[in-house]
Amino acid sequence: MLRLTLGWWRQLWCGGLRPGSSSSLLFATLCIGLATIVRILLGELSTSSAVFAPCYSATLVAALVGGTQAGTLAALLGAIAAFLLFVPPDWASHAFDQNQLVNVLLFAGSSGVIIWAAQSYRALLWQLRDEQERRQLLNHELVHRINNILTIVQAVIGQTLRADPEARDRLRNRIAALAATNDLLVRAQWRGASVERILAGEFAPYDPGRFLLYGEDFECPAQIATVLALIFHELTTNAAKYGALSAPRGRVVLSWTKRGNRVEFDWAEREGPPPAEERHDGFGTVLLRQGLRQFDGAVQMAFTPHGLHCRLSLALPSPQQEETVDLASRESACGDSTLPLDVTAGNAELALHPPRLVGQK
Repeated sequence: MLRLTLGWWRQLWCGGLRPGSSSSLLFATLCIGLATIVRILLGELSTSSAVFAPCYSATLVAALVGGTQAGTLAALLGAIAAFLLFVPPDWASHAFDQNQLVNVLLFAGSSGVIIWAAQSYRALLWQLRDEQERRQLLNHELVHRINNILTIVQAVIGQTLRADPEARDRLRNRIAALAATNDLLVRAQWRGASVERILAGEFAPYDPGRFLLYGEDFECPAQIATVLALIFHELTTNAAKYGALSAPRGRVVLSWTKRGNRVEFDWAEREGPPPAEERHDGFGTVLLRQGLRQFDGAVQMAFTPHGLHCRLSLALPSPQQEETVDLASRESACGDSTLPLDVTAGNAELALHPPRLVGQK
């Protein structure tokens, strides 16, 4: 019963009542009734309680929930109840002296201010709700259009690259990774996504037991979430084709540390096949370099006997930088971010957090 009552009150408080409706006027009457009961109970404890004190809160609640008419009715009923029940017995002998007039004027003025403030708050609240609904509608329409465009792009790729199924599948998988990250950001209302959810999405097609994660979860801004999703998609795809994930016992150890606004990732493949002697920069390497430059990033790569060892770092933008970052100027300012990686120390230094599998908290 208590849970139902609380649920009804939350719905009433958040949704409000239509101004001027019979339900809003009835609600105002109930508010004054409760305030009167409270005043009677308090009067048993102290007869010197202020005459109009409980009416202020009742007027405020009635105006917030029911609008101007409900607040006005609550103020009038509160004044009548106060005069009939709570004024001192000797009030009639000096009904119009200075003290009584001041009390009446203060109550009337305070009630007017309360009703005006409550109505202003209601108007602002409904305006914000309308704008939020409009943004959600536009957001859903935008997501629908983006998905349609991605579907068309995949169809065009399939027709154009019919003679090269390997390239066709690579492009389709990259577009699918972008679409998955886009859906993740939409569900988060474009506020960003946690790094573990991004990784879980990219590692989902593979055995989660082959990924070992070290590091504390944190929220990635929307623009970085997209770049990280593509980067780890390329690293995972490369590991599945040529690296540790292509071997029966191969696995990937991924650690990250966050210091201030800077994040460092360490991707180390274990028990994979020996790397090929000839290596050239493919799309994944180009993506690592160019994708991180816009965030003051750096990449260090080396091929060990067990597979790829990659360290990358980037700076998380502040909210102001997220709105004003210039990608072109960042790319020209950072220069080449690929550095040699010293792998003589053996395993990368991992964060001081318990290891866990993909999706494990």
